[in-house]
Amino acid sequence: MTGFAALLKNDIKLFFKDWKAVMLLILMPFAFIAFFAYALTPFLNKSSFIEPFDIALVDKEDTAQTRILARQLEEIGIFREIFRVDESRAKEMISDNLVASAIIIPEDFSASVAVGENKPVTVIGNKAMPLQSFVVKNLIQSAANIVSAGQSAINTIYYYNQKAGMSAEELQKQFEESTMKIVLEAIARNEVFSYIESTPVYNLTPVEYFTAALITVFLMFAGMPGMKMLVMERSYGVTKRIEASPVKLWQVVMSKFIVTVILSVVQFLVIIVLTSIVFKNYWGAPVKNILILFAGIIFAVSSWSIFVSAISKTPASADIIGNLSVLLMAMVGGSIYPLSSMPRFIREASKFTINRWAMEGFMVIFSGDRSLSVANYFYVLIAIGLVLLILSTVILRLRRR
Repeated sequence: MTGFAALLKNDIKLFFKDWKAVMLLILMPFAFIAFFAYALTPFLNKSSFIEPFDIALVDKEDTAQTRILARQLEEIGIFREIFRVDESRAKEMISDNLVASAIIIPEDFSASVAVGENKPVTVIGNKAMPLQSFVVKNLIQSAANIVSAGQSAINTIYYYNQKAGMSAEELQKQFEESTMKIVLEAIARNEVFSYIESTPVYNLTPVEYFTAALITVFLMFAGMPGMKMLVMERSYGVTKRIEASPVKLWQVVMSKFIVTVILSVVQFLVIIVLTSIVFKNYWGAPVKNILILFAGIIFAVSSWSIFVSAISKTPASADIIGNLSVLLMAMVGGSIYPLSSMPRFIREASKFTINRWAMEGFMVIFSGDRSLSVANYFYVLIAIGLVLLILSTVILRLRRR
């Protein structure tokens, strides 16, 4: 093992010779996490399909029934503020782009619904805000459709009650109750959008989310110097000379792997310390879970580095392939843009990336839920690493022939 120790010592010296580049690799993850959190947190905090907007409400009837309708509109989360004004002021606000739409409730609206006349509610849209106007129009149209359909139900109820021999007083009571029920159903339109959870939801802060997303990206960058060293040694004929020495080829690879692990561990510890102190990230998960997940990531990243070095003929091609594959896996794996917002085929493809499983594993850790395990993510990362190692071995043997 003397030859291996000498090789490892030499690799460490070469690797850390450019200490400025090493410091950049160690500190850049924290800088990027801070930048992403600052720049993109507003997008994560959006809770609706479109941002809340203002509308104007003109209530020409101004009765208890129409005030109920106004109250229902106020409870719809998509409306930021509802201005109760007269018709002329509502049109002025639309002209000045102060509101997206104006809803005008006509006089005797409730009475018209009760007798089946159904006076129309007018919606005036703002052409400068077409999407918002369309939402308001469809909201009112939906309520009108329910009222129109409900008239048939009301008439049916009245007809059968009359056939059943109810008194005039009882008929009127049942009529009013059925009418009010239909009206309330029409105006109780709080659920404008429905939300479907397609992925597990963890209680994470934006910084914790971006930490989980970006850690793997920078661990992959940390593996690139060792990968380039392997390619350079092979292209310059150093590998062939080493093969003639007592040092075995696997020891050469293992030496680069150890150097990469040293850099990755330092990088990871810096991220833990800085994010916990500056951003108060939760790192209180069992140490065993953190170590297991980190070990799986390191194995997968190192295997990826060896694979890239195996298919690269020159240091320049290793740079191109390495950087492009890091960017591609970051995109497809959800490190840059949430997977839940991507097309289905991208979500399926993400299952073959290191980033997807590493990110979800860290999200489990940051969630603070001790009932969740990172073992599944560890197994998948090991499987990905083994596949890459097998492919690397096959490629290297074919090249040696």
